[in-house]
Amino acid sequence: MNPRTCSLLVASVLVLGACNDPNAVQRANSADLGNSPTAPSVKSGNVSGDLHNTAGPIAPSAQDFANTMAASDEYEIETSKLALTNSQSAAVKDFAQKMIDAHTQSTEKLKKAAGSAAPTIIPDITLAPDQQQSLDQLRAKKGADFDQQYVILQRDAHQRTLAALKDYSVKGDQPPLNAFANEVIPIVSGHLAMARNLKP
Repeated sequence: MNPRTCSLLVASVLVLGACNDPNAVQRANSADLGNSPTAPSVKSGNVSGDLHNTAGPIAPSAQDFANTMAASDEYEIETSKLALTNSQSAAVKDFAQKMIDAHTQSTEKLKKAAGSAAPTIIPDITLAPDQQQSLDQLRAKKGADFDQQYVILQRDAHQRTLAALKDYSVKGDQPPLNAFANEVIPIVSGHLAMARNLKP
């Protein structure tokens, strides 16, 4: 038998073997997929995960935004009420009174905007767990310790509130709440600047 005939015979045997093993092609395709530089990762069990990651950030719902703002106002008011009794700094007490007045007004503006939404939204003032925890911790502090912690919390809280306002002003789908966000952004920006300059 010449070499050419021998090669053809061997090839025929291999092909017949593959035909008798229906998993052979599947294994080969799987190997190619796994070696492809563009193949999605399957470690997490979510083959389409890479596609989902291409989506843009989801806009907060109007209800979630209203709840966040209501809780933020409530947090500012309650922590600042503590400052009036627990602080030893006249500057801190003055700032705290301004926060009580400003965030009380902000709450009324929020209620009005939420009431003009379609459908009507009722803001929930319930504090988030982290807000409640920091408020409880602040209650136990007095004097200089209180002032130091209060100023830190005010800076952080106003920064978070400002970020939420800016986010909804761009992505929100309820015009009355968009208008509320745009109106309050400069006010909260001013509060943040005051908090950053506050020396307990």
